[in-house]
Amino acid sequence: MIFLKNPRFFILLCLFASAISHSYFQKNEAGLEVFSFSRSFQSPRNMALERSAAALPSVDPSIVQINPAGLEIANDKKNAVAIYWQTGVFADNQATISYSRKLKAMTVQASYGWIRYGDIDGYDEQGEPTGQVHSPQSQLFTLTSAFPLTHFRFGSTIKIATDMLSGEVGDRTAVALAVDWGVSWVSNSSIFGFSFTARDFGAMIQDYVDDGSSDSYAMAQTISVSGFLKPKNIPRLSLLLDNSFPRYSQATSSLGAEYILGNHVFLRGGFNRTWLDLSRDVKQLFASQSRSSESNEARLFSLGAGFLHPLFALDYSFSYLTQGLGMEHRFGLSFAF
Repeated sequence: MIFLKNPRFFILLCLFASAISHSYFQKNEAGLEVFSFSRSFQSPRNMALERSAAALPSVDPSIVQINPAGLEIANDKKNAVAIYWQTGVFADNQATISYSRKLKAMTVQASYGWIRYGDIDGYDEQGEPTGQVHSPQSQLFTLTSAFPLTHFRFGSTIKIATDMLSGEVGDRTAVALAVDWGVSWVSNSSIFGFSFTARDFGAMIQDYVDDGSSDSYAMAQTISVSGFLKPKNIPRLSLLLDNSFPRYSQATSSLGAEYILGNHVFLRGGFNRTWLDLSRDVKQLFASQSRSSESNEARLFSLGAGFLHPLFALDYSFSYLTQGLGMEHRFGLSFAF
């Protein structure tokens, strides 16, 4: 095949094959993954669309968080700087900053994200206060490269995640190393396309306690298949679909829609549900008695809007959380030059 004549394509194909060869869908190991917080570093656009836009290339630098192959910079620009932050029950102080650079056909990006959980009073095994105050925090460092070929776009991200729970003697910052891969195909007409991604393929390389032994757990290891469609009779509308298959948790379907209003305004909405929750919802419709409210995903749906100017972009989204957890708000600001 002509694609295999390109060494970059062949190397990435081997990486994808290696990812798929892992033992998947072992639900008896549910919850064994570490550093699941890495999935929470999402921009307002990604979350307004409930992470369904992986197949659609974007000048939003945060597209690398769901598909590194989608990273683009506007044709007349070479650099992009962005910051995203959020508030809500899961993140009182969480943000991501990134810098992207176009290098001929390739685009590269470096980013840093953090979560501060606030101060927590320490207690001993008997429940007595120790007088020590802990300030747990999580961090994520990424380096991404993306490049186009004749019919496809490819991208990969190297991730280093750290997690500190306490400052007690013997405790230390846990560290994990992971890689994301992505491949996207867009039709010549640009009205539809598909993508395949493998995210968070890695494991803990340093555990939380310096006790002479080293426990190693895998990260989420998620395979995702996505697509988009721009209806010919409504060219300003993009319909988005993503199916994600984490190794240690339930498969999830996400639906999203993005509409361009005028020349600069984007309206967005998304819906997210695990396959198990969807089956429960169907059973609820036909049940003679009400069933208990259960959910595997914290978010149910999200809405948002964006303003895109040739020099900068402003984005906002809010997510409705299930089971009375309230709302989650995200804000974003980016510049291209």
